[in-house]
Amino acid sequence: MTDGGTYLDKILASKRAELEHDNRSIATLEAQLSGLPPTMNFMSALRRTIRPCAIAEFKRASPSEGVIREHANPVEIAAQYVDAGAACISVLTDRHFQGTLDDLQSVRRAVSVPVLRKDFILERSQIVQSRLAGADAVLLIVAALAPPTLRELVSYATSLGLAVLCEAHDEPEVERALAAGAKIIGVNSRDLRTFEVDLERSIRCRKLVPSSLVYVAESGIRSRADMQRLREAEVDAALVGTHLMRAADPGLALMDLMSL
Repeated sequence: MTDGGTYLDKILASKRAELEHDNRSIATLEAQLSGLPPTMNFMSALRRTIRPCAIAEFKRASPSEGVIREHANPVEIAAQYVDAGAACISVLTDRHFQGTLDDLQSVRRAVSVPVLRKDFILERSQIVQSRLAGADAVLLIVAALAPPTLRELVSYATSLGLAVLCEAHDEPEVERALAAGAKIIGVNSRDLRTFEVDLERSIRCRKLVPSSLVYVAESGIRSRADMQRLREAEVDAALVGTHLMRAADPGLALMDLMSL
């Protein structure tokens, strides 16, 4: 908990202020979608025989941990991830994590696997911007969106060819994600209100998601033992960021995690 509100409260307030200053209409943004190449199939990339596969994340910092890897080059690190066997790449584009949409665009041009835009998405314009920047999937956070808005944004993103990783943090939020029509459910072991991590959160919620959907464990994955626990829980994919970005060689760190 932080003074004056949680981390999530402060980030969302900042994001809403940013969006208020963007005067571009949704129609203007949508007009730019014509002629874009099709997206890569994010969901299929996560349906690998060997589980859990890896969504390797690029980020320079976080609100709770400060600088993780200052001045990191997204193209170099994404290439290392792909060489190490990452199924998909996640790129944090929010400024609280020292990220930008330019990072995502650079990664999309450099790699041949699906790319996820990880940000605090609150409205349609951000989804169009994600598609224009080359994202194949977007993150929608259940805790940040009222149920009708969540359903609307899941449907809208899907209509643009984007997959949606719908992020929950507990059992009621998983139910809300399912009710919104999400096909890829992520459970973040990091509580976005306190930023405390408990991997058991992701393992506990696995049973709530049908095997016909894709289940992703997010955050708090630091060792082969953690990956083994996720495998035993039949988790489809693991989103790993901080552990890799702190490593001297992020690619080798990913290979080590995956060598079960």
